[in-house]
Amino acid sequence: MGKSGNIRLRFTARNDYAFKKLFGTDENKDIMIEFLSLVTNLRKDDFDDVRIENTEQIPHFYNEKTGRLDIKIRLKDDRKIDVEMQNTYFDYYPKRSIFYCSKLIHEHFMSGFQYTQLKKCIAINVLNSPFKLSGKIHSIYRIREKEEQTLLDELLEIHFLDLTKLQKDNLTSLEKWLMFIKTDSKEVRKMLAQGNPVMTKANKVMDIFYLDEQERKRYEAACEYESDRLSMISESERKGLERGSRQKALETAKNLLQFGLSVENIAKATGLNKEDVETLI
Repeated sequence: MGKSGNIRLRFTARNDYAFKKLFGTDENKDIMIEFLSLVTNLRKDDFDDVRIENTEQIPHFYNEKTGRLDIKIRLKDDRKIDVEMQNTYFDYYPKRSIFYCSKLIHEHFMSGFQYTQLKKCIAINVLNSPFKLSGKIHSIYRIREKEEQTLLDELLEIHFLDLTKLQKDNLTSLEKWLMFIKTDSKEVRKMLAQGNPVMTKANKVMDIFYLDEQERKRYEAACEYESDRLSMISESERKGLERGSRQKALETAKNLLQFGLSVENIAKATGLNKEDVETLI
């Protein structure tokens, strides 16, 4: 354990590196298949000859060029599944999920193909932040007629799995996997894995982080990358608000100039510099 000393290390599958190691590597296909069959209700034999199309792991250090953090899966009949772990929810996230799912549908559609050759895409979003559009743990969206609820086509299917809505008792098989992903407790994972050979294997994969220094470094790099990413988003939003506030002040100053107010009074009223107001004259 080295540098950890007496500090008790805790790891969670919500970490980008850990999540992709569990569900997005060839050696752990059986773990991915069990989890996704519960989410999608697909039969396990639907996953025969399944291909993981972006098996590269995220880099050891967050400031290196990053690979894709989602997991792209292609079934034997060319249906596609895209899986993402998101620890922070943004209001634009549903639009983002629709966009990426649509891109996957179009991805291998060549000139001369018929529309009947388009293959279904399933997007699976595991969220560790409240999903505001539903009170359910597992929400499934398809394109349906507003009143009659008839399915227009099965081509697009989007799942949202909200870890924050999990209860501790009477968990379904799927909810046990979601709790396995959510928890940072080694003891809880061990308890959840009892009687489930595949989850027992997943638990052993998670235990590697306690034992292997290189794996811990990659896990920690993913944590740092996530922190940096959220900091950059927060800073961009702050700067956007500042730009919006300044633009509003300039528009107000223009209006006040039309009423003949002095530059000095307009500057005081809007918080702008006198030089900024003078440029509007």
